[in-house]
Amino acid sequence: MKSIQHKVFIASKVYPIWCTNAREGRERNRERIRQKAEAFINEIGVDNIVSVTEHAPTLGPFSVVVWWYREFTNAEALVVRATDEKQSA
Repeated sequence: MKSIQHKVFIASKVYPIWCTNAREGRERNRERIRQKAEAFINEIGVDNIVSVTEHAPTLGPFSVVVWWYREFTNAEALVVRATDEKQSA
């Protein structure tokens, strides 16, 4: 059985627009995030990737979101329970 999951790689520091060297800092930080995402993609296998998206808002942190397929074995079958289910021992 397959499941779609995602992982978010987000910048640890936000550079204000008015900083003197903000542009260079932002680009270095973005490249680091891209490298982390690329390493993750190589680790799980490119064939499992569904989507890769970069988010670069003007005032917010840069992030990369990776969506991928995860294959479950029969031993790892997913169990879905209703939220109001009452359990007794």
